[in-house]
Amino acid sequence: MQTNKKTGNEMNIVSVAINWYLPYWPLFLILIVLGLAGAWAYLKYFSTPVYETYATIMVKDEKKGVDESGVLEALQIYPTKNIVENEMEVIHSRKLMEKVVEQLQLYAPVYEAPDYKQGKIHATSAYTSSPITITARKPDDLKETGEVDVQFTVNYFSDNNGGEFRDVIKKVREIVIGEKIYPIKKWVSTPWGELKFEHNDRQLSMAEGPLFFRLYKPKNIAPGFISNLGVKSASKLSTTINLTFRDEVPERGEDILNKLLVAYNRLSIEEKKGTAANTLEFIETRLGRVEKELDSIEHIIQSFRTDKGVVNLGEQSRQYLENVGSNDRKIADLSMQLAALGEMERYVNSNENNGNIVPATLGISDPVLSELMQKMYNAKVEYEKLMKSTGENNPFAIAVAKEIEQLRPLIAEKLRSHRINLEAGKKDLTSISGGYNSMLRTIPQKERELMDISREQVIKNSIYNYLLEKREQTALASSSANSDSKIVDMAKSSVDPVSPKKSLIYFAVLACSIGLAIGVVSAKEMLNKKILFRSEIESLTVTPVIAEISANKEEESLLKTGSKVSVVAEQFRHLRAAIGLIGRQKDIKIKRILVTSSISSEGKTYISTNLARSLALAGNKVVLVDLDIRKPKTSSILGVIDNAGVAEFLEGSKMPEEIVSESMDENLYIIGAGGGKDNSRELILSGKLGSLLSYLNAKFDYIILDASPIDPVSDSYIFSDYCDVTLFVMRHGRTPKAMVQILDNNNKFRALKNPHIVFNGIRSRGIMQGMYGYSYGYGYENVYREKQRRKSKLQRV
Repeated sequence: MQTNKKTGNEMNIVSVAINWYLPYWPLFLILIVLGLAGAWAYLKYFSTPVYETYATIMVKDEKKGVDESGVLEALQIYPTKNIVENEMEVIHSRKLMEKVVEQLQLYAPVYEAPDYKQGKIHATSAYTSSPITITARKPDDLKETGEVDVQFTVNYFSDNNGGEFRDVIKKVREIVIGEKIYPIKKWVSTPWGELKFEHNDRQLSMAEGPLFFRLYKPKNIAPGFISNLGVKSASKLSTTINLTFRDEVPERGEDILNKLLVAYNRLSIEEKKGTAANTLEFIETRLGRVEKELDSIEHIIQSFRTDKGVVNLGEQSRQYLENVGSNDRKIADLSMQLAALGEMERYVNSNENNGNIVPATLGISDPVLSELMQKMYNAKVEYEKLMKSTGENNPFAIAVAKEIEQLRPLIAEKLRSHRINLEAGKKDLTSISGGYNSMLRTIPQKERELMDISREQVIKNSIYNYLLEKREQTALASSSANSDSKIVDMAKSSVDPVSPKKSLIYFAVLACSIGLAIGVVSAKEMLNKKILFRSEIESLTVTPVIAEISANKEEESLLKTGSKVSVVAEQFRHLRAAIGLIGRQKDIKIKRILVTSSISSEGKTYISTNLARSLALAGNKVVLVDLDIRKPKTSSILGVIDNAGVAEFLEGSKMPEEIVSESMDENLYIIGAGGGKDNSRELILSGKLGSLLSYLNAKFDYIILDASPIDPVSDSYIFSDYCDVTLFVMRHGRTPKAMVQILDNNNKFRALKNPHIVFNGIRSRGIMQGMYGYSYGYGYENVYREKQRRKSKLQRV
């Protein structure tokens, strides 16, 4: 049961909405047609289709399962780790986009001017239709044209006689800008800088309209392309990065993404090669020094053997040399580590926050120290990158600089601690070596001198071999340097434009047009301060609405059979029947009916006159009494304005039977207002009106009293004492809502006897009013048209 009620309520809401807005369907249609036409014009002439280009790369991030740097780490060349989030920022950096702008000459875009004859009202990119491209020798020094268009024309070696556009490209001879002519493929001096005009290898079609170009500095135009670039990780656990780029020319979007991927990979490789180059430079310097020292020692040994005649050593000497050699190698290793610590201290104490290569940690086995040095190097590299793209006051640059300064004391303390340990170890080894030296006193002086020289030779030789090995490893790593990312999918553009979305625009325009029409209709009627709907009356007062009467502009009688206004006549019959129903409900005989209203011009005379006619037409003997002595409109309409009436009776100059006049309608009699003296209105309180009504009550079946409005005067609620029912007339578009709101609290209205409301003058709604009945949105009643009754009669016959 509840489901049915809800369904019924929903149907009622839909029905009310349809009835409310359907009469204004031409307004909806006009706004929808205009809106769709505007959307079509926008899509065809004003909007620029935008295509989306897609590409995918994979970053080698060991935290997410991709680690291919083990071999390089074993060589201690590239120990850095990549983070997907950081690499996304690098791809989205201005530095890379500026390189792309320079490589594709995007700082000198060529456009095709509007051609109004062909329906083009805005300039379009000539990326694939321009016969030439423009290259600047120094793009950063260009004199920008801004939004000023530089018109140019292209001269060919011969006319294009229907050949392919590729043939035309080869025939480009020169470029004409204003009155100056510039050759092809030559650097020329222009007002904007040194430029070169070249054939456009990306041309796919011939430009149909005039061409022009603009010039920008790469650093100024790059942010515009960055705003169209989207860099997004495929998922939190994935190292795959999805790149998207939106552009009106799909070919340009593909070129930009492809060049961006190449530039990103090249940047990674260049960083690795730079690291290897710095390491090689350090090793080569050390090799040169060790080689000179080793050569000097070998000459000393050669001279010593020649001068001293030393050829062979004894077994004891060999054993000693082995022990001492092993001990001295350890001392040499400690010396190398101390030398490396010195280089590292110089690097840490340097105030330059640039990305110079961190000194090689050769022989340093402390993993914490290596990690701290690597963190400082990474921080300096990141700071150097930020300085290239942002200012020193950038929050990220300040944070990185702060991190570097925090690492300095930690590393310095670690180096100091490590140096103390190394020096202590070296001191111990030196002490041990001193013990061995004491044994040299038992060895011949010559052999001891030879061993000293040989020992130094062994140390230098081991250092030399070690440096040679590291140089080969570094050279191998440099030659095999590869990118930290892998291109999964090259750039590919969408077949259809992603913007503007035609269906979405048409739907939005359709919704806005309907919404605008609804707003106009709602504002027109809801902001109206007059009563327009029966529902408004019922919501503002508890007094029941007894009938609804449509507006009538016809001059024919409402009660004439076959009249075109028979709908209104039927409504009066409904009113007549409703009055009889009130009598049955209250178990009284209703004979005296008072008709009044709140203000003038609400149609009380129209209601009283036609109600009297309707009652007379039903065979009842009816008298219509005009009690509006101030404005006797009923008397004027029925032609008794000059006859003696109520005023004369109240003054005592006429008897009741003398003021009753016949009308042109059968069974209908009229008592006019009369033309009495000014004090005749005061006689209403004398009680004579009661005697008049008693006389009329005995002679007639119905007495219709047409009284003055209750708001300006007080006559009506005085007359109410003599009546059985009061018909209070309200008029569509005339009666103020404020009047109805205070109706229940109005003392004059509350004094009326048995009041019922008649909603009068209801007009059809909407633009084409003839197509809709009066009750659409205004009331609840429906009537049968005369034509329908005649049709039903013919069917019965």
